[in-house]
This record gives sequence, structure tokens and C-alpha cells, in this order.
Amino acid sequence: MNKIKELTKSSLEITYELFIIMIPTLIVVKILDELGFVQILNKFFAPLMFIIGLPEQMSLVFTTSMLTSPYAGLIVFSGLPADIPFTAAQASILGLLILFTHSLPIEVIICRKAGVRARAMIFIRLGLGIISCYFLNLFFQFTGYMNYPATILLPSLETTSDLLSWAIAQLKGLGLIFVIIVALVIILDFLKYIGVEKLIERALKPFLNFLGVGEKASTIAVVGVTLGIGFGAGLLIKEVKTGKLHYKDVFGVLVLVGMLHSIIEDTFVVSFIGANIIITLFLRAIITLCIVYVFMRLGAQFTEQFWHKHFTNSNIPEYKPNG
Repeated sequence: MNKIKELTKSSLEITYELFIIMIPTLIVVKILDELGFVQILNKFFAPLMFIIGLPEQMSLVFTTSMLTSPYAGLIVFSGLPADIPFTAAQASILGLLILFTHSLPIEVIICRKAGVRARAMIFIRLGLGIISCYFLNLFFQFTGYMNYPATILLPSLETTSDLLSWAIAQLKGLGLIFVIIVALVIILDFLKYIGVEKLIERALKPFLNFLGVGEKASTIAVVGVTLGIGFGAGLLIKEVKTGKLHYKDVFGVLVLVGMLHSIIEDTFVVSFIGANIIITLFLRAIITLCIVYVFMRLGAQFTEQFWHKHFTNSNIPEYKPNG
């Protein structure tokens, strides 16, 4: 009984935190749609969608997810015309793009507070995320892999232009999100119970050590990868203030956690649009580890002044490992 109360409380708290962001966002999107700005946005991002192999209508899903959360992106996706051709390859590209770039404003602010420059994190997550999707699209085009209709697990919430139909559709969408959250909370609790988090930790630690991330920082990284950037960066901010973490470790951890956090929850969420887990979990992890490796190895050649000017900021105090 206590476990049911705990899971119910957790589901309601998560739902509340998401809905206070999502509901205003959906209203703003509707207003912009009525004013014609959605069409302008689609045209503006059409070249980007084209080079990564997505229909231009997906630009609204991308920008909504980037500015708010993947959950808001799901509702926007559900409201798109059902007759838009959409393959499993395209779903996987969109899923990967959402996972690399979602909730960018708030998460960049968190990373900045932890000691990484905003422009560096935006370039890595948005810039390298788009580049990764570009090459993934080339692979799909060359091989024809996953060139079949995506298995979309979301109901179509496409509506007419009248306000009542739109409001009903959004309520249905929010109800769907609540169901997804409840299911996620139960699944995550079960995975924690059977020790999946410990398994992920054991799998990641050797890679992090190989990448040159210190032991203390790698422990925090595991928390961020499994539970989310809020948890990981929160612990990191607290630890950074002690001066016991090297600025390079702070940067490496935040790049890792920024591109690969909440791996169970986020992977589950984008699977509703038909994204393939091989792409959204395993390929995402490989790309992230490669990016961290390159930055940590190249960074060893940079001066401390270069690091502080381009990658880290003054929120990281002087390194005092024995302080």
C-alpha cells in the first residue's frame, strides 16, 4: 500500500511539473498557428528538415521539444495530419534529434550554473546533434534500412480549426501524457528494484575512466545518465563548489549527461513516435561517448586559459583536490 502511495505521489508530482510548462506552451503554439507563424516556422526550418531527411511539418515537433520537453513534442506530433508519409528511419532520426536537443534552454542554464559555458553546450547538443542526424540520414538513404512505415503508438489528435475541437484534442493529449508518466514511473521503479541502474553504472564506469573522467565525477555522471540532468547536474553543482573536481572533469561529465541523460525514460518516450531503440539508445550512447572522448583528448592539448575562455566559466572554483 505504501508503494502504491509513493508511486501515485511521484506520478502526480512529475505530471504537475510537466503540465505547468506544457499547457502554456500548447496555448502559445495554438495562438502562433492561428496567426500563421507555424507555417512561417515550417518554412524557416524546412532546409534543416530536408538535410536530415524529415518532412518540414516535423519542424514544429522539433522546436517544441527543444524549447520545452519531449512530452509537449508528442502532443504536437499527434496533432499533425495523419497522411504525412513517415518511415521508421525518419522516426528514428527525429527521435535522436529530440533526445540530443530537448529542453535546451533550461538544461543549458543548469549546465551554465554547474560551470560550462552556454555557447559550448548549445554547439555540442544542437550543432553536433544535427550533424549526427545528417550522417544518420545519409546512412539510411544509402542502405535503405528501415525504409518502411513507422509504428506510431500515439492516437491522431488532428482537429478542425474550431477552438472547442482543439481544446478537446489537447485534453486527450494531456490525458495520454499522464498515462505515459504513470507507466514510466512504474517501469522505472521496477527496473530499479531488479538492479538495472546498478548494471548501467557498472557498464559506464570503465568507459568513463577510459575517457579520462575522474572517479568522483564519473559517479555523478552515472546518476545523470540514469536519472536525468536535473539530478546529475544538481549533484555536480554541489560537488563543484567544494573545489574537488577538476574543470575538465566537470566539462566532460556535463557533455556526457547533456547528450545522454534519462536513458530509460527518454528512450521510452520517443518510441511512441516509432523511433528504433537501436538508434535512440545504443547509437546515441556511442555518439555521445565518442564526442566526450574527442573533447577530453583534444582538451588535453589546450591551455587552461583557452578552457576557461571557451568551455568553462567562473562558477568552477580553483581546483583543490585535497581541500
